[in-house]
Amino acid sequence: MSCAHARPEVSNDRFTWLGKFLYDIKPDIFFNLGDFSDMGSLSSYDTRYPRAIVSQNYERDVLVTQDAHERMWHEFRRQKRRMPYTVFLEGNHENRIAKAISSDPRLGGDTYGISLKHLAISDHYDEFHPYSNSAPATVYYDGCVYAHYISSGAWGKAMEGYNHGQKLIEKLNCSVTVGHSHRFNYHVKPESVYGPAHGLVVGCYLDADLEWAGQSNAEWSQGVVVKRNYSQGNYDLEWVSIDRIRKEYE
Repeated sequence: MSCAHARPEVSNDRFTWLGKFLYDIKPDIFFNLGDFSDMGSLSSYDTRYPRAIVSQNYERDVLVTQDAHERMWHEFRRQKRRMPYTVFLEGNHENRIAKAISSDPRLGGDTYGISLKHLAISDHYDEFHPYSNSAPATVYYDGCVYAHYISSGAWGKAMEGYNHGQKLIEKLNCSVTVGHSHRFNYHVKPESVYGPAHGLVVGCYLDADLEWAGQSNAEWSQGVVVKRNYSQGNYDLEWVSIDRIRKEYE
C-alpha cells in the first residue's frame, strides 16, 4: 500500500477495514510505501493561507497516525495470530518532520518537540527505511525493488507520468514497485535480466479527496495491491479497490 494520508479531518475507518482484510488474506510480508501520515501541520505549502494554518495541529496529526497503525494490526493482536513481516519506507510526508527540524533545530525533541518517533512506526513494523541523501530509500527483496518513488533526471525528481510502470523497468531493468503518484500503473516486460519484470505503481489508500489536489483527485486509484504466486520478482497481481474492501468489511 501507499499514500493513505491519515489526517484528522477524515475518519480512520478505512484502516479498520484494511486490518480485517489483511487478517483474512494473511500475507507473508507487507510493504507500506510511505505517506501513511499526511502531517498537514508541517506542510510548507499552506503558510500563505490562514484558514489552512488554523485547522492544522501537530498533536492531532500524530494521534490520528497512531490510531491508524493500531486499527490496521488490531485483528492480528486480538486473535493472537502471527503478523506478517512488515516493512515501512518513509515517504515525503513523513519526511516533513525531518525537514522542519532541519529548518529550525529548536523544534526537535522526542518529549516536548517534534520527532519521527511520535508516529510509532517502530511499534508496528519490523523494518523502517528512512530517506537517504534527501531521497526515499530503495530496498531489494526477492527480485523486486521497493521505494516510495524512484527519482529521474539530474535533479532527482520523482518519476511519474504515463507509462510509469514501463519507465521503472527501463531504468532499473528488474521488477520495481513504488507509490507516491496516487495513480495505479502496471507494465510487464516478459524478458529482462532475471526473467519477467513487473513495473508497478500501487495507487493510494484514500477514501476522501485531498483539497490541495483539485481535479487530480479524479485521476487517482484508491486501493491496495496483492502479489500472489510470488517468486523472484514474478507474481500474479490482484488489484483490490477500497470500495471492494469497504463493502466487505464496513
